Amino acid sequence: MATNISEKKSDLGALWFLNEQYSLTQRPLDAYEVYFKALLACANGDGTLTDEERDWVLGLADASGCGSEILEKLKVYEADEDIEALVSRSHTSNESRRWVIYDAIKACSADKEYSEQERNVVLIAAKKLGISEDVVKQIEEFCLEEAKIRQKRIALMYPNGSPL
Repeated sequence: MATNISEKKSDLGALWFLNEQYSLTQRPLDAYEVYFKALLACANGDGTLTDEERDWVLGLADASGCGSEILEKLKVYEADEDIEALVSRSHTSNESRRWVIYDAIKACSADKEYSEQERNVVLIAAKKLGISEDVVKQIEEFCLEEAKIRQKRIALMYPNGSPL
């Protein structure tokens, strides 16, 4: 990441996050809009895109440094496009298909529920993206394990509860 230190100061947080989360060393400008639209389309797969699900995707998009123009589009996006068509529009998204499924599961779970209908939509999306059901199951297990570790970390760091 040191090679990107000349980036605008406002990009430093996004670059740090992208490297920490995805091992990316630059902002995926070609992927932002289609990647986050794909996540919203998955989260809407059960016919209901909750505020929590949309807000989770918007938060991820903002943390990733996608910019206000794309954020505004995502706020009103109907989330009804085909996921493969979306992902295929960008080289970076296309090469990050497993990440799409990972983040789609996280987005679907943002309202504290990962329904069977949402899971089925994720499985259909994964199949369209060439990802096997076995790999989806591994990603789901990883997401559950991460959530448990997060709760354990929070409990350890704030034994009396969060100060804010």
